[in-house]
Amino acid sequence: MKAKWPNEGKITGSLLAASPELADPNFRQTIIYIAEHDVDGALGVVMNRPTGKTLGDIAKTATVPDRLLEVPVYIGGPVRPKSLLFGIFEEIGLTCCLNASVEEVEKAACSENKWVRAFLGYAGWGEGQLEGELAHDAWTVCRPDPILFDERMVKGLWNVFTSDDDRWRDLLPFLPKDPEGN
Repeated sequence: MKAKWPNEGKITGSLLAASPELADPNFRQTIIYIAEHDVDGALGVVMNRPTGKTLGDIAKTATVPDRLLEVPVYIGGPVRPKSLLFGIFEEIGLTCCLNASVEEVEKAACSENKWVRAFLGYAGWGEGQLEGELAHDAWTVCRPDPILFDERMVKGLWNVFTSDDDRWRDLLPFLPKDPEGN
């Protein structure tokens, strides 16, 4: 895919693809959506570490609205791994809201042009930390793409965003809807 964005300035709304050399097990072969980036630091969520569970599977109370029971849960990052964050991603521009209310999340779950995910934890960088990692080529800044939300592709996302080979797009229509049942 290699749809790169320049590594300069604010990168809110873009993706970070981990360098093959990045050995930190928290971030090895990850794709991170950057929800916030400014002079004070950055915050993002890992997009390619599904837990295999839904919100209904992990909910401790019965107060979860029915519309949210099937929301997939991902490991969002190593910061506060027991806290649950909701991400509402809009198709237009692939923008994300990580501090939405349950009502907003429930409404988004019914929308045709939005995706909802739940994340356990998040990735965070302090002032200048991410910029330093970018300068050392630990990450490649990439354009977001709706492929992030194709559950058939989630385990191969890192390869998609780090490869120069775009032929996989031609195969998408032929992939089974449920690869586990193949």
